[in-house]
Amino acid sequence: MSTDTASGDAGGSGGLDGALRDTFDWYPVAKKEFRDAIRSKGLWVLSFLFTALFVMPAALNWWDLRNAQQVPPSLEDFGLQAAISQSYLSIVTLLVPIVVIFATYAAVSDERTSGSLKVLLSLPFSRRDVIVGKVVGRSAVVGVPLLAALAVTGAFFALSPFAFKVDAFGWFVLFTLAFTLVMVAFFVSISGAMATNLRSLAGAGIVYFYLSFGWNSLANSVGDVLANYAGVEGALRWQVVLFVKLLSPTQAYKTLTRSRILGGEGIDAPMTARFNMFQQGPEAMQTICGDVLNGSPSVRRTMFGNQTVCESAGSSVPVYFSDPAVFVSLFLWIGLAAAVSYYTFDRVDL
Repeated sequence: MSTDTASGDAGGSGGLDGALRDTFDWYPVAKKEFRDAIRSKGLWVLSFLFTALFVMPAALNWWDLRNAQQVPPSLEDFGLQAAISQSYLSIVTLLVPIVVIFATYAAVSDERTSGSLKVLLSLPFSRRDVIVGKVVGRSAVVGVPLLAALAVTGAFFALSPFAFKVDAFGWFVLFTLAFTLVMVAFFVSISGAMATNLRSLAGAGIVYFYLSFGWNSLANSVGDVLANYAGVEGALRWQVVLFVKLLSPTQAYKTLTRSRILGGEGIDAPMTARFNMFQQGPEAMQTICGDVLNGSPSVRRTMFGNQTVCESAGSSVPVYFSDPAVFVSLFLWIGLAAAVSYYTFDRVDL
């Protein structure tokens, strides 16, 4: 009887772990990735890096506010949103992916060069299990310390004189986690497609550079080609350009976050967030706001002063440019990256 009770207690304590292990073939691989990060203190290093990246701007803003002779009311009311828009979007899109690269670029390629990957595949794991497990495991390795750093950052703002808007910060946290997980999927997938760590690091660097600095040029070039060689002008040209812009996970993350933090400004946030992705002449901006986004441009006072925004003209932004559509396209990159990596990884000779 005592034996039955002990076995029941053991089964109860490990119920979730056992259920995941029995349901998902990739789960043991993901669990090993996370445990290895804890044993190697990699999780703590990432926690320190992310905390430094996110807390330092909040602390500096707080210090400047304490030493200011007179604090503008707009800074107190919109300090959190201004910090997100002016500082944190750049931190997330430029610096966080670099940290993610060094945490993930050797996820598969290192085991491939050392020979341990052959041992892993000799166990009842398929190559698909390895790729999915690595993506999920490294996502946990990066996501847990990132979430902890964001929680500390939120506490800083909540205790500061800034008006802490829980909804705005919550959306920022959600989109930041989503963008970071997309980057993890990218770089782990590149690692699975490359034969050595050096090639994996080089591939990750090229993808990072293009997503951060080259995608907008691509979108604008598509518009120029349509206008100069295909005679496509007006709304159709700018619809295609906006569609290409939103395909970038970096641009999708930025415009989604701006849309949510503008929600309390009394303006049409999604329209204005998409509208602000462009820097064109007055005629083109009128076309983009009116014919592409179904709005009308106007000058409104925002947290950044007087700003041209795209106001609703009686109808909402087209559904394919809406926040839910952009969020779905952001997450589709995870599946695309894993699919391409598995296709390559499944056909190589180890």
